[in-house]
Amino acid sequence: MLVTGCSTRKNTAGTRFYHALTTRYNVYFNGNEAYKAGLQAQQQGNKDNYMEMLPLYPIGNKETTGIGTSDYERAIEKAQKAIRQHSIKRRPIRKPGRAYTDEYKKWLARREFNPFINRAWMLLGKAQYQKGDFPEAAATFSYIARLYDGQTNITSEALIWLSRCYSALGWQYDAEDALSRVNNDSLPPALAVPYASATGNFLLGSQRYKEAIPHLEKTARKEKNKQQKARCYYLLGQTYQTLQQPEQAYQAYSKVIRLNPPYELALSARIRQTEVMPTANSRKITGKLLRLSKDEKNKEYLDQIYYALGNVYLAEKDTVQALAAYHKGIEKSTRNGVEKGVLQLTLGNLYWQQARYAEVQKAYAEAIGLIDKAHREYATITNRSEILDELVPHTNAIQLQDSLQHLARLPEAERMAAIEKIIARVIAREEAERKAAEEAEREANRQKMREEAESQLPATSIISRPGQENAVTTPQPLQPTMGGKQDWYFYNPQLVEQGKAEFQRLWGRRKLEDNWRRKNKTVVALDDFEAIDYSESEESVAKKDTIHGNQGNETIDSSIPQKEENEKNTADSIAGDTHRPEYYLTQIPLAEEAMQASNTLLSEALYGAGMIFKDRMQDFKRAEAAFERLVRQFPDFAQADEAYYQLFLTELALNYYGELPALQRAEKYKAELIARFPKSRYAKTLADPDFAENAVYGKQREDSLYARAYKHFQLGDTTTVRAAEHLSAEIYPLGQHRPKFMFLNAVTRLQGGETDQFLAILKELVQQYPQNEITDLAAHILKGVQEGRLLAHDSHTFGSIWQRRNAELAEAGKLTGDSLSGSVILPPDSAFSTERNTPFLFILAYEEGKVNENMLLFEVARYNFSTFLVKNFDLAFAHERGIGMLQIRPFSNYDEAQQYFRRLYANPEMATRLSGMRAILISEANYEQLIKQYSFDDYDTFYRAHFSSIPEPELKGYTLDEPLLNLPTEEEERKKEENLPMEEDDPENGVIFED
Repeated sequence: MLVTGCSTRKNTAGTRFYHALTTRYNVYFNGNEAYKAGLQAQQQGNKDNYMEMLPLYPIGNKETTGIGTSDYERAIEKAQKAIRQHSIKRRPIRKPGRAYTDEYKKWLARREFNPFINRAWMLLGKAQYQKGDFPEAAATFSYIARLYDGQTNITSEALIWLSRCYSALGWQYDAEDALSRVNNDSLPPALAVPYASATGNFLLGSQRYKEAIPHLEKTARKEKNKQQKARCYYLLGQTYQTLQQPEQAYQAYSKVIRLNPPYELALSARIRQTEVMPTANSRKITGKLLRLSKDEKNKEYLDQIYYALGNVYLAEKDTVQALAAYHKGIEKSTRNGVEKGVLQLTLGNLYWQQARYAEVQKAYAEAIGLIDKAHREYATITNRSEILDELVPHTNAIQLQDSLQHLARLPEAERMAAIEKIIARVIAREEAERKAAEEAEREANRQKMREEAESQLPATSIISRPGQENAVTTPQPLQPTMGGKQDWYFYNPQLVEQGKAEFQRLWGRRKLEDNWRRKNKTVVALDDFEAIDYSESEESVAKKDTIHGNQGNETIDSSIPQKEENEKNTADSIAGDTHRPEYYLTQIPLAEEAMQASNTLLSEALYGAGMIFKDRMQDFKRAEAAFERLVRQFPDFAQADEAYYQLFLTELALNYYGELPALQRAEKYKAELIARFPKSRYAKTLADPDFAENAVYGKQREDSLYARAYKHFQLGDTTTVRAAEHLSAEIYPLGQHRPKFMFLNAVTRLQGGETDQFLAILKELVQQYPQNEITDLAAHILKGVQEGRLLAHDSHTFGSIWQRRNAELAEAGKLTGDSLSGSVILPPDSAFSTERNTPFLFILAYEEGKVNENMLLFEVARYNFSTFLVKNFDLAFAHERGIGMLQIRPFSNYDEAQQYFRRLYANPEMATRLSGMRAILISEANYEQLIKQYSFDDYDTFYRAHFSSIPEPELKGYTLDEPLLNLPTEEEERKKEENLPMEEDDPENGVIFED
């Protein structure tokens, strides 16, 4: 009767009292205790980066998010249970005779009548917030504000926490809107500090530091937790420092120290104080920092100390001392964490201002692996790092060739003196590295001895504690250092980032691709290109190839005297010794030919650097200097006309940014370009009286011209195609469709039998536009010609990768066309086998680069594992002629492969994921033929003719995931059909049929 009377389906004074009481002292109490335990664990485990602006709340650090998760989940579970079991939604029955006042009306209009359940709701939202699930927490607090609409105390607290959620998500506009909905006039005193804290947090996130100051001061003054109070004062000092109010910042840091916080926080506050002291006391500041660096307690924090010391030097504009301090901080860093990353970042920014790009590249590569991706400068340094990977090889080449040429022009005595200084520096550096290695080895040995001594301690120890005499504690077993998922390299994000940074330091940022170390990735070696004379017979061509092959494989005469060989080895050893002058003399361009080679490298580097300065960095002054030096010092440079054109564009950019004399220089370079290179496409572009109009409308006009040319190409109108190509060369020589016009023109030449013209245009296309999308196809054609393949003159289509063949021309001449020509010639039926009872493959084929292979592998493996319980499949990738293939095997015959195909595509999810790929059922023998010389379209035609009409097999009850041992033999099938008796199992005769 008591339980029935206290049901949540009734709303009486008794039920409300009962459910409020049980909520408070039963479910809510346990959840709140778990929540407090999570807060304590989170506060103790929080790790702040004191070199950057602190977040107001510890949860603002990403590394802190996972701490206390189990406690918060328990709190969430208890809160949800309290709401589920004790929420009272039913409206009460109105008592007869009670006055129907406005207050009574509002009370009746409520949507929740348990007077304590709002605490459970708030606990739910707070636990979600502290757990780091900000969207869920925001949804909870938003619901609370609607559920308790009209109850100011509850809605105000919910809106304050809602603002904190939005700030954590970076939704500053929504955070401000939530705070604006809080009624300040009726705000309870208990919510004054939380409101100030949330407001200060929002203003900091919006970088409105001056407005945030009073709210931060109130938060720090009223905070009860000592550690959080110290954090608040430290953040207040950082805010004052950002606003360039050093006196207030110094006082705030002093309050941090007086609170006796954890040592790292106190040390950081002392370091920060040195940054805000008057510059007149710089000697006192540096002395204080140097004393801190000598204290043994600060050995772990030397990176922070030297960072502050470098900042002091930088404030005094002593860049040399600042750089030395930053370098020493990096050298002394033991934590290899974000503090070192900030040092590298600061060092890189300073080098960037000094245009020391090689040093910038190295510093940024280290910083990227150490700082968080959420860092405010992460995107900037990532972009700069990508640019530097292209720029630094050019700037290094310029610096090296200038130095070598300078040494070459010196008198011999001065040259040798300079070399001796270089050798002395090399020896000193090697000696320092040797001493450092020895010290590291000694330290490693000492550490090993300490570990061995600790390992010899007894496994158990007797510990006396108050109230617990002779308690025996057994040490926890050591966790394995290898073999766990968390110990694998790729599951450690920090190690992965450091590995990436090391790779980028050595090789720069590179796209994930084959041949990544090649500068020019076109498949054709143009310097070795040799056109085939089609007037020669095939026998003479083969003979010529044989002769060339023999020349390329000449054997070394072994009759060289041993004495000469020894002398040569000795000379090579001397030339490779960095301690000998000969090593450096061989690099100095003393001979005329060596000087010409050096000038070639220098001119190419100047051009490359100028292009990057202009296009990637928009540093037009440095671009102007590079191009101007190029055209003045190297007038015979191969791309001098383009250098003049780029110089003209650079001057226009400088004029746009307010440098008025630049317009006159632009006209000067334009005149020089037209005078020196009148036939250049750049000169024609600038000499065109409609140049200004084409700059505005040229793109649309070129698009229309190309569309018209392509349409007539499809119709076979060669005359119109060539006329359009000529027009594009005259009017739009720099247009984006120029490579495509050239390719269409080349194809028309091939169709007309002008093979030499066809190959010449393709070679010019590959040379002038190595990065264009059409170049890959042109390069493959040239490569095919180099390998001795013949061209078909009746080709009309080049684009389909499914028509490409890898034909090795047979002596009998089975194929009359080439894979690169795109001609579709059906292979004879004898080329592929129609045998069905042979091992088959199932292949998913796709164009390379358009499918995420890792995701494809995962999805197919997941499907196989969840669908076939017994049958195991091998999955492997293969790539051929621009086509990627996921091969699935083994299948005993065609029927099994077809069954797999039908079941795979009968799954709607897999059918959707595999859309756009070709599904190929092919025997292993036919696959070898396909890869050897035929195209995928060839096999598709064969398959449609011989396999597509085969009906779906009747599998007689067994499926792919059943063992093949269970299949009945042919004899059993015959007896079953003829109703003959089956033989009994006889183990002695080896006849065993499994059930």
